[in-house]
Amino acid sequence: MFTPSATSPVMKLALYRSTSIGDVVLATACVDLLRQIPTPVQITWVGRKPALQLIGSAFPEIKTVEVDPDITNYQEKVLHELRDIHFVVDLQTNLRSQLLCRSLKRDYKIPSYVCYKRTIDRGTMTISSRLRGRRRALPESYVSTSQHQFNMMTEALKQALEMHLPVEMLDGLDKIKAYPLLPTAHDPGQKPWQKELKFGHWLAVAPGAAHEAKKAPLNLLRDTLELLNRHRRQDPVMRDQTFGLCFVGNDKDRDCALNILDSIDWPGPVLNLAGKLSLWETALALKDSDGLLCNDSGLLHIAEAVGTPVAALFGPTVEAFGFPPWRPESKAFSSLLGCRPCSKHGQTDCRYGDKLCFGLIQPAHIVEHLKTLLKRNVGNGPN
Repeated sequence: MFTPSATSPVMKLALYRSTSIGDVVLATACVDLLRQIPTPVQITWVGRKPALQLIGSAFPEIKTVEVDPDITNYQEKVLHELRDIHFVVDLQTNLRSQLLCRSLKRDYKIPSYVCYKRTIDRGTMTISSRLRGRRRALPESYVSTSQHQFNMMTEALKQALEMHLPVEMLDGLDKIKAYPLLPTAHDPGQKPWQKELKFGHWLAVAPGAAHEAKKAPLNLLRDTLELLNRHRRQDPVMRDQTFGLCFVGNDKDRDCALNILDSIDWPGPVLNLAGKLSLWETALALKDSDGLLCNDSGLLHIAEAVGTPVAALFGPTVEAFGFPPWRPESKAFSSLLGCRPCSKHGQTDCRYGDKLCFGLIQPAHIVEHLKTLLKRNVGNGPN
């Protein structure tokens, strides 16, 4: 294990991850790792809004530096902010981040370390799906992952630490387990909707995703919630409890929530917060929920980072990409349809036009998991 040094100097480093929101949240596993090493650390996070605002709200102690290509000479301003760091970990690994790291090396002799993103692996799986089509089933290895994306990020950080930590602190570094986290304890929780979420039990629902193809059809969400309501009335543990629905997401998701609510007879309270909250406020709402029903989206990762388990619906993307839920209480739901994955990021429309990848997911299976999530805290009082 580590042997702390009484006179350890402050280690100054930058984490560069600007997009997407889900990836930014997964990258917070690096902050968790840095909290576990026995030397003082000063972290600078390089990114873009709105994800950068989420980081700043969750970690007030972290300095944030914005990358904004719309501002003239933005790179010079970023370089100036980073001139005193010891090294940068490039978790973005795109052209912009690579150019910045090269400039840091050239102007200030600051080294950088790069995260392997499995882009080639994802491309290979996508090409295979094109060849396979629907004639053959998806390999079962595609519905799990050998390594989560956040583990790849922390591995890149560990490589950097091996070069910059004193030798006596390296023992045990490879054994550190780090996970995404968004601390919320410093928020007073005084907003009206926060107070309402403190009473009873709540299932959060996020009908949206970054791309239209990654959104489960509303009828799947509707059927799942209707079946959950029927099970609730018949379950001896659940029938005497109050369970509310809390919808989160953007303005489009608000309309989806209204569409769903118009077609189901939910007996408990309903909060439609979609389109009304910032990313940080959404994280707080998810923190006070018993579980989240969602797609493969950034809100999946935000929920898990605040300690809330999920039921995640995967359609055009596959779990083998490295982005499935990681909490043991969470679960991903998908089909073995051979044409998955459609693309590396789920942005390509269904080439068959029917979103059968979602259509083959059974609401009954989702409901059994949701019941487990909702019943975890029954008998423990309000959240």
